[in-house]
Amino acid sequence: MHASSDIRIVKCLDGLHYSFEILRYVYSSLHEVCAKIKDDQEALIPAIWQCWSFVDVLHRIREIAQALPGLSRKDKELVSFLEETNLAEEYRHYIQHLRAELSKREVSPFPVWGSLSWVDPKDSSCTHTVFIGAQISSTSYSGSVFDTVERKWVSKVCLGVREKSFNFDPIFEACTRFQKYIVPWALSTYKPEIRIIAKVPIVTMQVVESKRSLT
Repeated sequence: MHASSDIRIVKCLDGLHYSFEILRYVYSSLHEVCAKIKDDQEALIPAIWQCWSFVDVLHRIREIAQALPGLSRKDKELVSFLEETNLAEEYRHYIQHLRAELSKREVSPFPVWGSLSWVDPKDSSCTHTVFIGAQISSTSYSGSVFDTVERKWVSKVCLGVREKSFNFDPIFEACTRFQKYIVPWALSTYKPEIRIIAKVPIVTMQVVESKRSLT
């Protein structure tokens, strides 16, 4: 089947569109939620959910992008996107295989759910880090990364696992750049005209029970 008429492009476009929208939704309030943790530790749970949801959705975007019919694996935009977001694969593999990770005889020194760091919203020179899990002897963690050239933190939020740092801001920027490329590419490649529908149809069903008369 020629790529220009391959219906799989439409299916992949659906997958990409909603994945990008979910990613944007999760990212939009991430720093705000994390900043609440210092004064209200109940905010930790939604922060954990948002961080790991971001990783999972990003993994899905990477997978769908590589499944697009007609898109060369050597496409420079695809290659750049995969390189800039490669850490998502390692993070997702870790969290998806916690059973194997936690079954190891040699216990990993970092907290099970990682370490979470964020820049103080009132003092940009300061960051806070929370350990998401029990601290054992020789606990290790990674925190926010400071760019000594730009003189600023690389990301407002950072998730540390295995002494590595998942910096959300630059990774989200890479996703935004790729979205601006891949969505128009898919729309223009599929020759039967398609468009992204803003409103989806809703099917409503209602069960009506008839009343039986007693005689």
